[in-house]
Amino acid sequence: MNWNQLQYVLTIVQEKNITKAAQKLYLSQPSLSMSLKNLEEELGVEIFERKKGVLELTYAGELFCHWAEDSLRSKQILSDQLSDISSNARHKIRLGISPHRSLILLPDVLTDFYKTADNCDLQIVEEPTYLLREMLEDDQLDLIIDVPHPDTINYQSELVAREQILLAAPKAMDKQLQKNLTLDGSLRLTADLKAPFILLTEKQIIGQISQRIFETSNFRPLTSITCSNIDTALTLVARGLGICFAPEVFVWQERFADHISYYPINNYRDTRQICLVYRKNHYLNQHLLLLLDIFRRKIPSLYQH
Repeated sequence: MNWNQLQYVLTIVQEKNITKAAQKLYLSQPSLSMSLKNLEEELGVEIFERKKGVLELTYAGELFCHWAEDSLRSKQILSDQLSDISSNARHKIRLGISPHRSLILLPDVLTDFYKTADNCDLQIVEEPTYLLREMLEDDQLDLIIDVPHPDTINYQSELVAREQILLAAPKAMDKQLQKNLTLDGSLRLTADLKAPFILLTEKQIIGQISQRIFETSNFRPLTSITCSNIDTALTLVARGLGICFAPEVFVWQERFADHISYYPINNYRDTRQICLVYRKNHYLNQHLLLLLDIFRRKIPSLYQH
């Protein structure tokens, strides 16, 4: 048994198919099948069984996978610790962040980071929250910048900022929306607000928050477009096709500055927590610690504008 075989089995579990797993591992399908057969013979048990054409773990396979995950994690921790001891150590950090946040945060953060960490490779994964969380749980990411993880036992969610959700509207609608503004400048969602809403799906956090805002305001929106990307929604708002909800971080994006106005929402002042989220039981190498420290400094200053 070797480390590769452990990763092979976990990849088969992830892909649920030997052919797809072989492609992901850059192996031929016969080579992967032979490696699995040899491992099962060595262990004296079957790891997989085929049910209705689908590979499923046996009970022995489940036990093996739990052990394999722990073993590979321990191996990575040891590797990171030994690398830190070496003066010419080279690390790799896998960072997950939403596309709109990466555009605003990463240029300044990485400029500072690479002033010191010239021997570190960085893999940036830009996906929505639900995918970033899945990848963190599957050990495909070391760190995500996002809302807190609900599992507080296994994951550290380090709060660095609180983010308001605002209503984004085309500047051409400023005069029309004046009648909906309160004395404190927030916008009331009332029946006479006839502008069509551009909404995100409920898979997205903003989509879920949008529904809560409507419920809090007892407001039924006129919906014309539903999409899965906040950048798409705001681009459509900038073209005058409707209004949408957006994180306040977009206020500082220059590309929308001439076309979109942002309004606080009356009767909804809840904020969204922005956190550095990582596993509690993982070793944090020196470069990851440096990156975390830069995020701790940079993110709060962004929200103090």
